[in-house]
Amino acid sequence: MRSLAILSILFAGCGGVGVMSAPDGGGLQPSPSVSVPDGAPSASDGGSDDLGPAPSNHPPAADPCRNATLGDGLYCGGPLGGAADTLYSCAGGATASSQPCAMGCHVAPPGVADYCNDDNAYHLPWACNASYVCTQGNAGDICGGGTGDHTGTQEYAWDFGLPRHTPVLASRGGTVTVSANVTSSGHACYDGCTQPFGTSAFWTCCNGCINTANHVNVQHVDGTVATYFHLDVATVTVGQKVKAGDLLGYSGTSGCSSGPHLHFQVMGNCPTGYCQSIATSFAEAGVPACGDQVTSQNACP
Repeated sequence: MRSLAILSILFAGCGGVGVMSAPDGGGLQPSPSVSVPDGAPSASDGGSDDLGPAPSNHPPAADPCRNATLGDGLYCGGPLGGAADTLYSCAGGATASSQPCAMGCHVAPPGVADYCNDDNAYHLPWACNASYVCTQGNAGDICGGGTGDHTGTQEYAWDFGLPRHTPVLASRGGTVTVSANVTSSGHACYDGCTQPFGTSAFWTCCNGCINTANHVNVQHVDGTVATYFHLDVATVTVGQKVKAGDLLGYSGTSGCSSGPHLHFQVMGNCPTGYCQSIATSFAEAGVPACGDQVTSQNACP
């Protein structure tokens, strides 16, 4: 028995893989293995003790906004070391919010906010599948001959014959920079100038009402601004984000206007003003001429 005990100790010290013992009446045998319950993982099938996830050796990702050296504002992620197609709102060197840019993120010059690209398309500013007549086109194009007043600053404007209180929708997405309800029912200029068009009485009225049209300006990501004039009422607020097809207000005839219609033009970078119009076309109608009946595909399902 002494030799067996010594042999047992020697086996235990050599790797510890099963201590050898001598059962009654026999030679050396391996110790019984531990049984494994049915269905439980074992070393042979790759199982292991459930010790939880292994600790990560990677530090947490740095906040891209810590690299926003020009101060608080909107930044594309690429130059900051973040996601290139994400727009970050940075405040105090940290991300306040972020949004993915489906069409890419535009890096603006220093001091100008970056922005998500859009498709740059303009749609007719009323409900899907509704049709209205263009009552004055670009460059003085007026029905019946002669020259209208869409010249100079208004060269690339349109008038559309929307009946009074027709919903006016955003032609393109952007940010509301003007929502002006200058006049209302019962006040001068709310019903426009009802005197015969072209008479001295009409022009006297227009001169007095020229700055009293209810209107909305929407600035787009590229800095251009669309203006919607002669509304009965504007229903949006300054700073509100809108997408194409969102309600801006209702058409009317306020200000210097001879009858219900919507005046629409796209301008340069004058978010709160009324400045030089720029050439534009509509995705579904091109460049309408006076007399054309055009059908909107704005926000169609």
